Amino acid sequence: MKEDYKRPDPDGLLNLLKEEDEKRDSKRGYLKIFLGYVAGVGKTYRMLSEAHVLQEKSKDVVVGIVETHGRIETEQLLENLEVIPRVKIDYKGIVLEEFDIDAVLERKPAYVLVDELAHTNVPGSRHTKRYQDVEELLNAGINVYSTLNVQHIESLNDIVQQITGVEVKETVPDSIIEMADKIEVVDLPFDELIERLKEGKVYVPEKAIKAMSNFFSEKNLIALRETALRYATLHVDSEMGSYLRKEKVMGPWDTSNRIMACVSSSPSSRKLIRIAYRFSHLYNVEWFAVYVEPYADLRMKDDARQQLEKNLELAEELDGKVIRLKGSIANEIVSFASLKNITLILLGHSRRSRLQEFLEGSVINKVIQKSASQVLVIENKNEFDTGRRKIKKTDITGLESLWGSYSISFSSIGFTTVICLLLRSFIEAPNIPMIFIIPIVLTSLVAGKKPGILASILAVAAFDLFFVPPFYTFSVADVRFIPTFIVLLVVGIVTSLLADTVKKQVEYIRQRETFISSLYDFSKGLLASQDLNIILGRTTKYISDSFNYDVLILLPDESNKLYIASSNDKKEIFSEHEMAVSNWVFEQGKTAGFGTDTLSSSQWYHIPLKVQTGILGVMALAPHKNMTNEQRHLINAFANVVSLALSNSIYAKSEE
Repeated sequence: MKEDYKRPDPDGLLNLLKEEDEKRDSKRGYLKIFLGYVAGVGKTYRMLSEAHVLQEKSKDVVVGIVETHGRIETEQLLENLEVIPRVKIDYKGIVLEEFDIDAVLERKPAYVLVDELAHTNVPGSRHTKRYQDVEELLNAGINVYSTLNVQHIESLNDIVQQITGVEVKETVPDSIIEMADKIEVVDLPFDELIERLKEGKVYVPEKAIKAMSNFFSEKNLIALRETALRYATLHVDSEMGSYLRKEKVMGPWDTSNRIMACVSSSPSSRKLIRIAYRFSHLYNVEWFAVYVEPYADLRMKDDARQQLEKNLELAEELDGKVIRLKGSIANEIVSFASLKNITLILLGHSRRSRLQEFLEGSVINKVIQKSASQVLVIENKNEFDTGRRKIKKTDITGLESLWGSYSISFSSIGFTTVICLLLRSFIEAPNIPMIFIIPIVLTSLVAGKKPGILASILAVAAFDLFFVPPFYTFSVADVRFIPTFIVLLVVGIVTSLLADTVKKQVEYIRQRETFISSLYDFSKGLLASQDLNIILGRTTKYISDSFNYDVLILLPDESNKLYIASSNDKKEIFSEHEMAVSNWVFEQGKTAGFGTDTLSSSQWYHIPLKVQTGILGVMALAPHKNMTNEQRHLINAFANVVSLALSNSIYAKSEE
């Protein structure tokens, strides 16, 4: 039995062999990160010192960008090192200097130093973040040395905020850290760091005094130092685990546990995602980010929808498997947990009001009662009250539209009241509440849930005022009408909720049908032919007609440079800059341009046309305004179909 337990897993060994082959075949560069717990511990100094060691070994080393912050000892280390000049970018009339990635790619050194990995680039740069520059350099086969402070690691963002009280805006995805071939912790005892601050070796004296009273307090430095050392230890443990598996030393690796984070459109879900990632990384287990779309939230506001997509993107960056479900939140969570053998469910505190919990029940309580998994509830402390203030402060137009919806409640109940007054001599008072149900239902279908509830309240008031003696007062002579008021109010509210839900379901189904039918029609028409010109012509025409966008398909020529193979007669607005963006997308295989974090100054949205064998070309669209998430998903689905059709056409041509 013991020998069976120690026996290596064949599938695991096969995967390891594949990974080793990929590493041997890959031309990817080597990444080393010098990790510190705060500014001033000597990361840049250590990186430059190692650059001199490489240079002594006759290695080709250049300085891509290094921030000395005026520290004399650091500036001295730049001597005798080749420094790539920075590129100057004009931003709102101010000329700013930035890392010149094109100069480094053209120079193609063996090693390049890129300081401050979490830095946000000047608008107009190729990438929004410097770590994206580093990724491109690594893909080009250039070895990169970089520096990073622990507070800029995405999964530790909420921990750092809890320690220091400061929300760090510039973060780096953990996937970049995991990509590193080596992490070197640059450590300095906090008392020595404080001494350096006092001596003015980190900041100028005035700034140093302010820093010591805020971020650089003794408590913060001790906690941040411990966090950095713990994070580096986890990275070493991960490397040791890979080594032991490679050497067939198979210990009790626990792979049965799985974690699920229940994600919503709340900004606090980002904290939940980071905690799930840390647990999964700590215990080396799989984790899922699950979003359940309830029927009652089909008309989610745009800002909430954007926040949800940001949360799910963060989950993907942190290696979570994103799952979208639909239905009852508690039931879907429990069902998925049972299906995937989830051992730990992470939930955030509910944002529902007491009335919602009274009517619909508590999601947390239902999950705890029904699920066999362990449930961990995470508090939503400081849940971005600023966001709520923005919502209150924002759209006056939204307020106007809300009053417009409420006016439907007043007009529908008013019209019904007039009709009932005209027919009062023919209708008994107990039958009138049944008539008022009609405008309540119609209001809910037309204007939504809240105007429907208002219509229910107005119906009760109108019934009491005009049809219950004494007339034209809110007093009631016959108490037997009081149950009628209560029943009318409850039935009206429930009916408005049900009518609103049905309306939203219909809208959702209609959107899904439109999406599926559009994709089906496009696929059917495109895959019916293997002629390249027909495929290109149908693609540009269909997408242009469907979205009212300018569309281009670009394919490589014999020299592997792109040319416009098909368009909807908008070639003249596709500038040389846009062509350069498309060529970059073709080379890198990544989406870029309008609405993305890469080459965001572009006015076109560039999508690589990928198949398993490689990249066939690029599809470029000019949206002219921000795309919705549904439009983006549909366009990406169209791009996949175009890629398949082009692949079939190329294969058929090669067989001739």
